[in-house]
Amino acid sequence: MDFFRSGLSPSPSNRRRAVEENENSQEEENTDNQDRNQFSYYFMLRTGKVLDLNIAQQTKNFIFRVRGSKEDISIRSKEVQMFYTYMTKKIKHFPHFEGWKQDSIDDVVVGMERFVMVNIYANVFNPPSDREKNDAIDCKIRSLHWILPKHLDFTLPSDNENSDRQLALAQYYLFELNKKRSPHDKIACIVLCCKALHDLFNLAHDKAAGADELLPMLIYTIIVAAPPNLYATTQYIDRFLPPETLTSGETAYNFTNMCCALQFLENISPDKLSLSAEEFDHFMEGHSSHLEEALSNKFASGLLDNINRVKDCEDKVRQLQSYHDKLRDNTEQLQVDITKHKAEVHKSLADMRAKFSFLEEEMAKLLNS
Repeated sequence: MDFFRSGLSPSPSNRRRAVEENENSQEEENTDNQDRNQFSYYFMLRTGKVLDLNIAQQTKNFIFRVRGSKEDISIRSKEVQMFYTYMTKKIKHFPHFEGWKQDSIDDVVVGMERFVMVNIYANVFNPPSDREKNDAIDCKIRSLHWILPKHLDFTLPSDNENSDRQLALAQYYLFELNKKRSPHDKIACIVLCCKALHDLFNLAHDKAAGADELLPMLIYTIIVAAPPNLYATTQYIDRFLPPETLTSGETAYNFTNMCCALQFLENISPDKLSLSAEEFDHFMEGHSSHLEEALSNKFASGLLDNINRVKDCEDKVRQLQSYHDKLRDNTEQLQVDITKHKAEVHKSLADMRAKFSFLEEEMAKLLNS
């Protein structure tokens, strides 16, 4: 608890770092005051009471602290979780909550957590330590566009209109993931996506979908939708959603399925798709003989045009990369040449000074003789 009493008021070094990241420190301070007032207003709407200014100020100070932090993401995650625990206890013992039901108190706690994360989102989502792997997985998912349900050992219901609707709904929630900023809102999108896939499964079966049925449908939906920053999103949820949310229940079950689907796609191999290595490599190179079959599926209409556009873009990216590499090599060579030339100039000047010094000494000797 002493950590928060001492840490909630930002240290001078943290304050300086935060100010350096903003062109106008006064504008940043106004934003922080607005954040505090927004939280107070939210609290008043939920409870009908005026929020204790100490709680609002501590929340504002913590947001300011994280925005200015340069600590590793794992340390910032622990600090956020500690702040959740501290503020949850403080809110639950707040006098205004006497006689309130636990669900109502939990709503306000979730509101506090959501408020904090929305305000520090830009500082903690997809940190540098995640970016390389996140980009690699995004690229891997896009390269699997040729995969069909049969490769994952499941079939889509024959009721095209309703199955189209449910699959489109699942894809919609995957797209929404990248738009949300709160871990609570992101995990809600995952739950709704899985619910849509459960409903899709129920169109052709009398039983509920288990993990063995849900996972391949989720994998296929991810491939078709190809939502950006999926790995970064799962890491963000894992780090900043309160741990008890992911330990049991529907939310934990669906999040586990999402992580399993992502791991499957990251480590996909021919044997997992019942394909030979030659077939797998052939498809990955873009020569899939199943493209025509995929195009007959409403979910993949226009796929060939999109693939061609992607290939064109990839060619242009490769050309730009090649140009960039050449420019970098030329720049490095130029720097080497400049350094070498400077050394030669300095040597020449040193030689000239030595010669002039010798001449001056000889002239001085002649004059004195």
